[in-house]
Amino acid sequence: MKETFLAVVESKRFLGREFLTWLVGRLEEEGGRIEIEGEIVELSLGNRIVLEAGGDPGAQLSLVDEGDIRPELGAGLRRGKLLDRARLSITRGERRWELTLDGGLLTYDSMRCPPLGDRDPGPSDDRRAAFENDLFLRLADIEDAIGVLDHLFAEFCRARATAAWGDDALPALRTWVAELGL
Repeated sequence: MKETFLAVVESKRFLGREFLTWLVGRLEEEGGRIEIEGEIVELSLGNRIVLEAGGDPGAQLSLVDEGDIRPELGAGLRRGKLLDRARLSITRGERRWELTLDGGLLTYDSMRCPPLGDRDPGPSDDRRAAFENDLFLRLADIEDAIGVLDHLFAEFCRARATAAWGDDALPALRTWVAELGL
């Protein structure tokens, strides 16, 4: 059973990689400002990207830089690689999260949440209550960031499942890749 599950996971990795590639393309083309539930959320690409071709770990291209990595990103994508992992920043109002999104497994790690907000008033000597309050605030922070990613993945899945994907979205992605970093 374990081998079957792993085989299914491996066979579906392309979908998460396509999502991450679509997301980065959208951020590049639209400037990273996305409306979610009437609120503007800003996403930006961080300083670390890993591209991979067809699940071959030997065919990875890691891009790490503080400057413009678009030329290298474009070259990797034009060689048939897809984004496997990328560092992203999410800004919602005054709050900012940083995380690494693994497109192959659709997981995130290295999440840095914004500083904790205002704490509920209460006895300052009740350490357990303060800990619980901080824990609930942090869980709410994580839920906010994951909610943004869930919204974007659902949007991608809706677009990917329509005929417009092959007619409009995929050609637009190909044009973006062809012009990226030139």
